[in-house]
Amino acid sequence: TPQVTPQVALQDRIVAFCAEPRSKAEIANHCGFKDIKHFTARYLKPLLESGQLRMTAPDKPNSSKQKYITVQPSQ
Repeated sequence: TPQVTPQVALQDRIVAFCAEPRSKAEIANHCGFKDIKHFTARYLKPLLESGQLRMTAPDKPNSSKQKYITVQPSQ
């Protein structure tokens, strides 16, 4: 069986963790990251762009109250 890359496994953990709205700091802390900028660029942005996560306040992307939540796949 092919190996799952660590990035894919971590993205799956993030998606599962964001079943309820979470802040960027909460997500980074949950995954063991201290550098939030690196974490955002490497993990959060790709998940947002692929549609797996969404912002709770998309009109205010830099809001201190911004949270991220898993997008439920349509059935």
